[in-house]
Parts: sequence; structure tokens; C-alpha cells
Amino acid sequence: MEFASTHVYNYDNSDEECVSDEELEHGMTLSDDEDSSDEDLGPAYDNLRGASSAVEVTDADVVEKDADPVYDNAEEARYTEIPGSSSLVSTKKRRHDELPPPPPPAPRLTLAAMPLGEATAHVSANKKGKERSSMKKVSHWRSAPPLGGSSHAEGTHAEGKKWRRADTNVVSIRFNTLTSPSNMHTGDPVYCRSCQAALSHLGKITTQGGDQVWLCEFCGENNMVDLMPEEIPQKDDVTFMLQPAPTTTASGNSGTDKSLVIFVVDISGSMCVTTEVPGKVKLRGTERLHRLNRSFNELREDQHLPREPRNVTFISRLQGVQAAVDYQLSEMEREFSSRRVALVAFNNEVEVIGDGTDVPLTIAGDKLKDKDVLKKAGSELSLPKSVKETRKALSEKLFELEEGGSTALGPALLVAVSMASQCVGSKVIICTDGAANVGVGRLDLVGDELRQESELFYSEVGQMAADKGVSVSVISIKGTDCKMVELGKVADTTGGQVNIVDPLKLTQEFGNILSEAIIATNVTATFLLHKGLYIRHESSQDSKATRNIGNVTGESEITFEYGVRKQPKKHQPPKEDVIPEEQESLRSRGSLAEAGPSTASGSNATKTAPDIDKLTELPFQLQITYTDLEGAQAMRVLTQAKPITKDRDVAEKNMNVNVLGAHTAKQSALLALEGEYGAARMNVHMNQRLVSRHSKSHVASRPAYKKFFSSIKPLETRIHQQVRSERDTRGTTYSDEEDADAEEDDNIRNEDRLLLKTASEGDVAGGSAPPQFKKKQKGILAALKKRSRRAECSDDMAKDIYEAVRAPSKGFKD
Repeated sequence: MEFASTHVYNYDNSDEECVSDEELEHGMTLSDDEDSSDEDLGPAYDNLRGASSAVEVTDADVVEKDADPVYDNAEEARYTEIPGSSSLVSTKKRRHDELPPPPPPAPRLTLAAMPLGEATAHVSANKKGKERSSMKKVSHWRSAPPLGGSSHAEGTHAEGKKWRRADTNVVSIRFNTLTSPSNMHTGDPVYCRSCQAALSHLGKITTQGGDQVWLCEFCGENNMVDLMPEEIPQKDDVTFMLQPAPTTTASGNSGTDKSLVIFVVDISGSMCVTTEVPGKVKLRGTERLHRLNRSFNELREDQHLPREPRNVTFISRLQGVQAAVDYQLSEMEREFSSRRVALVAFNNEVEVIGDGTDVPLTIAGDKLKDKDVLKKAGSELSLPKSVKETRKALSEKLFELEEGGSTALGPALLVAVSMASQCVGSKVIICTDGAANVGVGRLDLVGDELRQESELFYSEVGQMAADKGVSVSVISIKGTDCKMVELGKVADTTGGQVNIVDPLKLTQEFGNILSEAIIATNVTATFLLHKGLYIRHESSQDSKATRNIGNVTGESEITFEYGVRKQPKKHQPPKEDVIPEEQESLRSRGSLAEAGPSTASGSNATKTAPDIDKLTELPFQLQITYTDLEGAQAMRVLTQAKPITKDRDVAEKNMNVNVLGAHTAKQSALLALEGEYGAARMNVHMNQRLVSRHSKSHVASRPAYKKFFSSIKPLETRIHQQVRSERDTRGTTYSDEEDADAEEDDNIRNEDRLLLKTASEGDVAGGSAPPQFKKKQKGILAALKKRSRRAECSDDMAKDIYEAVRAPSKGFKD
């Protein structure tokens, strides 16, 4: 466990801060006193301002800054504000430095009315020193106080959205140490009968009347125990062996790597699209194409058009995939010769080539719509031989693949996962350039019921793979649309990766995926707190949370955020239910789904919040159950105690920006996946303020803050762009705070309006209070918002979101 601060921040009441509408519209920025040279901000920020150094200027690309941009295609057109400029330009291909630099154009003058050189200068003029000047004109939040008042505050602030002020009560858990269990402990763990905390080195055991009694440090429960001294843990990190490994294994940490890798390759018609590459490039598998060309041009006449480049090669998407897979086959033959590799190709059919030594299995027709048939077909396939035995045959089959047909991606995925489930630690790598449109898992369907059925299919396949210790990674081709927001769920559930790459860079991407080995499967993490604390962003406001992680690699990491239970006022009698301090404000705004039960629930429920002011430190415990690659089942228990402070400055003084950065990225991405764009952006802004305050008083942390900014900014910008796109196409956004009169909203579809009306009439007939209807209504509208935003989520945005979900804390180190 790694904490965001050396101290637990024990606040009496959580402060709120205000983010102005102007600041939200402007996006995440650095203030004047935080500003620095571009070199200091690093490569991530360079990518953000790429529009200022790599744009193609075409007619009507420049519009007045305050005017609403007009999109020919709302999904594809993306306008980027050029720092230091007063215009919006579309980001495309050609670099501005290829054109001569003249003075900027007059306002509202389109490029069609300008000389080409003048148009370019509108982008490139005053680049150095002024690139972010427009970002500094916003009425900045750093001059504003939190609503609750604080020593950090000065001045006033404009009207805007209220949000809970971020703090350092965050914990990060990395799983890279599961490969080396420490302090193996004999016997079974001893649990508290109330909260299920495991006895640790922090436990105090006393003798009462000849009996051993353990007073649980988490919930205060007295537990009768009977332990020998050597059975009591003495370290903060211990591992209990729950079940030894079976005598035979397919792969493991101590044995030969016999794991299974399955390449699932799209060979639909769109995979013939080519990319121009300078020079004459010889690719294996092109001999057939050359013979075909010669048959149509027996006289070998020049077929080039006037001024058409001659010293170039056109490489198709499939050729890029073939070359990348073949390279990985040669690498595995050389470094992991016992590893097994299989190939599955799909278009309007699914062809299971296997290791290339047997007759391929073809699945077509109605079988592609039957999940049971597909599962059976995959599970009955024989496992491939080692790659050293099949390398040549598999390579030959690979280069025989030809493009044509539709995209039966869903059936191919299910067959591959079913086959890989025979071998724990297997990897399935999908490479596609389009959305599934044949068989189960179709993503081109119209109608909510059909779409929801397909979404459920990918959720089920992801869970099936995770349960069997199989990871699924998805690679799509740059410039295509494969509904990555849905496919990404499978990768996220199974510990795989999601990426969009140039077809000529697939080799590197395959290599990255194959180098990240699964180290444990069936991983479950249970996080326990003292009953005076609760875990935020969970379905209940409990002091205990359990997450089913599934497969983990050395890079896997999760975070938890916790809060302090609100104490009842001294002049009031204790209430049966104690509501965490943020719950009512969240419920009133409808901003987060975590506002659930108002009191600690579950095994360690309490009627009143305990007073932790009298304590000097609080315990934390993490219980990780997992299965290693040799089949052994174990539980690792990590227990630590942290000192308490009521001084925010003390907690922030000892801040770990890396942990906060990873948590901010993960939590904001998860909110975005739920369609809560407003909450995701507010989470980013609040945590930026937190890290900024720290950097002001600790000069040494300035590089860490800049790394935080440059790492989080792309996600916040992507979400902001999507909100702007909604406004441009609909005239409004899917509101994060829907009004009670939403039945009259023209943007609500008929079936949803009918459901709202039915809920309203039911409440009236039953004599229910109006708040009950509002709660139902908000649930319906939240589901509508999530559904609509997922349908409109571009592949690029989905990639950024899933990358943020996987963000490791080490990625925020300067």
C-alpha cells in the first residue's frame, strides 16, 4: 500500500470550492505564476499543443474565436484552440512550417479570401512565449476561497459549480510484488467476527479469565482466540497459503513458459486499405499480388499517372498485421520456444487456423449467432504445439490470408477466449479496423434492446476470460471506428490493453502486449478501514470494499479514496443513521452515483459514527487473494497504521503526487465511462488545485505538478471536446444535473418520456412524495445519459479513457 500522504486528514466538515462556468469552458490551465517554458512541461504537453506545430490550413478552417464552429461531420471534425492565437483551426496533417510565415488575418476573414501564406501565419505567428497567453486571461480559481473558508483563501470568486474540496485521503495498491510472496505464515488467517479484518501485528491480545481476547483495532469487537505465539503475525506484510499448486501446470514462475497466445486477425474487406510508404519496400506475401498485376499488364506498360510518385510502396492494413505477427513469431521462437501460438481469422466467417499444422475449422452461417455453439467449438479445439515446432507452418498460413467480407468479430472473440481458457495465463490479441456486424456481439444494430444485448455479450465474454485467467487486448487501426468503448470493456475486465495504432507500427504494439505477462489470476482485493472512516465512490458508504480484479500484471494498480464519518453535534442526541458529510450535497446535485446508504453498512455497521479525535493513528488493511500461475491459491495481508492530523496543511505538506495523479486519472476515467462528464472534469479540477497548492509551498514539487498537469490534461481536454460536440450537435448537453421537468425536454426520446410519465403517474396514484419521483426520474435520465454518451463515444476518446483507467502511479514521476 502506498498512501497519498503520511497522515490521515481528519476533517470536521468537508470544504467545498466553486468552479466558475468560465473556467469550465476554458478547461484545465496553468496560472501566470505557474507558467513556464514548454520544455519544462514535457512531451505529454507537447502532444496537447500539437495543433500549433502540425496543422493543415484549408479554406474556412479559421473562424472567429467566440463564434461557434461549424462541423461538416460532428464526429470527425475536431477544433483546437491555438495558444497565442485568436482562432480555432482544425487539426489535420500538414505542418505549418512547410508554408511561409506572413502576418495574421483580420477577424472573421476566412482563409478562402486570403493568400495561402497569410492564412498560415494566423497559426504560427508569435508562437514562442505566447502559445498559452489566451489561457491566462481566465478569472483564475487560485484567487478564490473555498466555500467553507480556509487559510489558503483570499479574494472572491465568480458564480459556478460547487464541489467537494479534494484531500490526500487516497491509497494506491500495486500488484507487482505478488510474484515474490514475503513472510509465508503457517496456519489460516484469524478474522474478526464482526468486520472480517485479519489478525495482524497491530492486534492486541490480552488474557481475560484464562481466555485469549483480541480487541479488533478496526471495529472494537472482542474476539475469543486460541493461538500459539508463532501463529500471531509479527510483520506488516504476511502471506497465507490457502491451497497448494497441483502437481502439473501449463506454465508458471518456476517452469518453462508454455502459455498460449492467440492472434485474432480481421480479414474483412476494409483491411485492404493501403498506406503510402516512401521507397520500394519488399514484403513477404506480395508475390501473389505481383503475379496478379502482371496478368493484367502483360506488356509491362507504365501504369503511373502524371506526377504520381513512383518511388513509393502501398502497404495494406492486412499486410501490416501479417508482418507484425510474423515478426512476433520469430521473436517467440527465439526467446520463448516452448510458448504456444494459434491464429484465428475472421470476416463474414470465422476460420480457426490454430498452429497451422491441422486442417482449419470454419464456422459460418447461423452458428455465428449461437453462443453455446461457439463456446463448444473453441473449448474442444486442441492446444497448439510449441512455436518452435509450428513456426514455419503458421507463418505460411498467415501470409495466405486475403481480405474480403464483413466483420464477425464477436464470434471470433468468443471462440478464441473459449480456446484460451484451457490454459491459465493465456493472451488473446485482437487486431481489427471495423465494428462487429455479423453474428453475436454486433455493434451496428439500431434499437436499444439489440444494443444492450450486444453490450451484455462483451461484458459476459470479459468476465468469462477473467475467470479463466485469460487476458484480452484490443488493437484497432488508426482512422477507423470499431466501437472501442465496448471492446475496451473486455480488455479492462481481463487486464489487457487498448490502443489505436498506425498499421506500420503494429510490431511495436504487439511486442508491448506480449512483454506484459500475467503474474496472477482470480485476484480479489479487500480494503478495510477503521469504522470511523468510509470508502468513497463505492455502492455503499462502508468501511470495507471488495473489488474483483481478475488478472494482474506487474503494471496493474488500483486506488481507493476514503472519507471521515461526520460526527453528530454534541447538543443533539445520536441519530440512528449517520450520513457521510458529502452524501446530501452529492444527492442534491445528482453528481455522483456513490451517494448510497447513509450509514456504515455490511458486517461492521454502526448506529453512530465513532469519535476518532481521541486516537493518534488509524489502521488500514489490504487482503489480496489470488491464484499464481502454478495454480497455488494464497492470501496476502498488508496492514499499516497512519497518524492522524486535523490540519490540512500538515496532510498536504507530506503529499505523494504520484499516488494522487494515478487516482485522479482512474477516477475521472471511470466517471466518464458512466457518462458523468461533468463529475469527471470537476474531479480533475479539484485535484489540480490540491496539487497546485502543494507546489506553491514546496518548490521541489514543481516538476511533479507539471507532470501531473501534462498527464491529466489530455483526458480532461478529450472530455471537454466531447461536451462541446454535444452542444454543437444538439444545442445543449446531456446534463449531469437533469431538471424535474425533463418530460418536456425535446431531446428525451419517446420511450424514455413514456417511462418518466408512467413513473410520475405511479407516484401520484400511490400517494408517494415528490422526491420519490425525482429519484426515479434521475435514475432514468442517468441511464439515458450513459447510453447516449457511450453511443457517441469515439474510438480515440475510448482509448484515452481506458488508458487513464490503467494509469500507474509511476507514470506521474517527474
